[in-house]
Amino acid sequence: MDNLQMDEKLARLRRCRRDMDTLKQEAEAIEAEVKAELEARGADQAETAHYRVSWKTVSSTRLDAKALKAERPEIYDRYAVTSTTKRFTVT
Repeated sequence: MDNLQMDEKLARLRRCRRDMDTLKQEAEAIEAEVKAELEARGADQAETAHYRVSWKTVSSTRLDAKALKAERPEIYDRYAVTSTTKRFTVT
């Protein structure tokens, strides 16, 4: 691939990302409307002819790594795992 082809690919990538951002904003707006409707109905779920939607509270338990590192650094160091990734950026 020469530089002209690379420029074309990167321009298309940038357009795709811009379109994805626009679609994400639209999806978030629709989601907010559906959540507002569920709240207005006083329900945490609803069913239509084609869909079932729910918006319920879910609890989860996670380890507070920052607090563990501050209070028991020897345990944190013993179980901490470092991962390596490659970052792709276009400017």
